Amino acid sequence: MADLKRTHIEKILSALRKSKRKYVSLEDLSKAVGLYPDVLGEELSFFDPLIMLDSSKNIRDLEHQIEEYLAERKVERVLSPAPKRVVASEKELSEFPTIASFVYKKMTFADGLVDSSTKLNDHDLRLLQKLVNREVDARKRKIRKKKK
Repeated sequence: MADLKRTHIEKILSALRKSKRKYVSLEDLSKAVGLYPDVLGEELSFFDPLIMLDSSKNIRDLEHQIEEYLAERKVERVLSPAPKRVVASEKELSEFPTIASFVYKKMTFADGLVDSSTKLNDHDLRLLQKLVNREVDARKRKIRKKKK
């Protein structure tokens, strides 16, 4: 079952830890967590596939497996870092007063011909996007000024 919801599993584990009972049924757990027994059964069927068929199953027996699963997921989250955010600073944008200057500096040969095989990286694309947005805003302001 690939679509396990980590928040549901964490709620289940929290409810099991708070409960002082030795025997916790699916119904008792659903009241403690606030989810329907069917939803809990589907989530817990990852750990015990027969949980939906056997209503007398003690959910506390699954507590160790749930802890191990969450520990593995935590390690996976730590290992996969978030991608770096691409930022275009004002200093870099000030180097290019217009879109044409950006194209001339980044996408042309020495003799002024545009190189069609030029590949822009994410940072350059972000700069170009900011320049285009700046140009569009300036045109809108001009149009508004003319109307007044």
